[in-house]
Amino acid sequence: MRAFLTFGFILSILPLVVAQSAFSAGNNPEKVVLQNYTLAQCIEYAINHSLSVANSQADLEIAKAQIGITRADGLPQINAGSSMAHNYKLTVAFVPAQFVNPNAPAGEFVALPFQPPFQGNAAVSASQMIFDATWFLGLRAATVYAQLAERNLTRSKVEIAEAVTKAYYGLLIAQERMKLIDANVQRVEALLNETKAMYANGFVEKMDVDRLEVNFNNLKTEKQRVARLIEMSKSFLKFQMGLQQTDEITLGETLQQINPDALLLQAQAQDSFDYRQRPEYSILETQRELNILAIKRDKLGYLPRLSATFQYGGLTGPSNGSDLFKFSRWNGFGNVGITLSIPIFDGMRRHYLIQRSRLELIKTENTMLNLRRSIDLEQQQAQTALANALDNLNTQRKNMELAAEVARISRIKYKEGVGSNLEVINAENDYKQAETSYYNALYEALIAKVDLDKAKGRLLK
Repeated sequence: MRAFLTFGFILSILPLVVAQSAFSAGNNPEKVVLQNYTLAQCIEYAINHSLSVANSQADLEIAKAQIGITRADGLPQINAGSSMAHNYKLTVAFVPAQFVNPNAPAGEFVALPFQPPFQGNAAVSASQMIFDATWFLGLRAATVYAQLAERNLTRSKVEIAEAVTKAYYGLLIAQERMKLIDANVQRVEALLNETKAMYANGFVEKMDVDRLEVNFNNLKTEKQRVARLIEMSKSFLKFQMGLQQTDEITLGETLQQINPDALLLQAQAQDSFDYRQRPEYSILETQRELNILAIKRDKLGYLPRLSATFQYGGLTGPSNGSDLFKFSRWNGFGNVGITLSIPIFDGMRRHYLIQRSRLELIKTENTMLNLRRSIDLEQQQAQTALANALDNLNTQRKNMELAAEVARISRIKYKEGVGSNLEVINAENDYKQAETSYYNALYEALIAKVDLDKAKGRLLK
């Protein structure tokens, strides 16, 4: 049943595969040819060309840049600036008239400009943080965030490896089935030719020839179906590897070379397991550390902040605009100082920030507990599925061997005249069905092995 579901899934993604090909062909017309690629090479290629992995890699670089940004906040901040203005409409101030004319009556005011027609200033300022507890914690949090991005990158690689491995095994098995069908076609074709010769000599009836011809035609149809399955499996592999559908790839391994029996037995071996081997769990661990740092950051916000400042510049206010550039008329100024900021009351804002961060920590810890339970169940299910798949594989292997022997004996009996043509056809059909069942069982066992490796966090090892 699982094999049919897999086949259906391949059919369902074909429109996506074709769409990807149509879209990408215009952007990247260069054809890629990959010859004799092993599973490891396919995984490596997919990781190097996966957009999801590329995005995760970009997130990691962004996190590293954030470390630099946070570090820069603790370094000296130096700025320079200058401004020049023409006060075409001067601002006036009202002063007692007696300041200008002692004979003016008391209580009278006059409007006088207290602003030069032109103004210029230029200054260099610098500040240096001396103490800010949240900065040191922020630097640590930025480093942890980079670890989080790195573990997200690992998770993306694991997901790509899983998808490529399953697609690779599917194509391998489809190609192996084609080899057996070719052998079946050759065998039945030879038997059909022999039967035709016997019919021409009057030893068998026309019905015997017709039966074999029907069986031969069915085999040819089956061969065409498997050929299409190979093409679909190859398209699926290209899709998972990030290739265009116009690209070419040939596999460099066969089922015999990868030795599936050894792989399946190795997957059953019991080994030590740490939840940190699963990238999903390590991501949550990192998130938990970020939650703890957030609580500390909010608490440290109650501490004072201390910084040093420096400023030096010049001012000028001539009546003529051309004098703005006569630096001899500029008056210098400068100052140094220390700024101390002490939080006193923020309307309970920081209290609620701490409360929110603690609740976020509780949520992360609950998620970690739930994930541990989920991983335990996933491993148990994967181990059970693999054990069942191996039992089924052994049964189907024996059935295929028995069916092959029955078909061989029935052909011998028929040639010697002690067996019927119908017996041969039934034996050949049973053998073909046994082969199909065996390779379906082998595919299910290999997929169960991949699922168990993923559950134990050893897919990329």
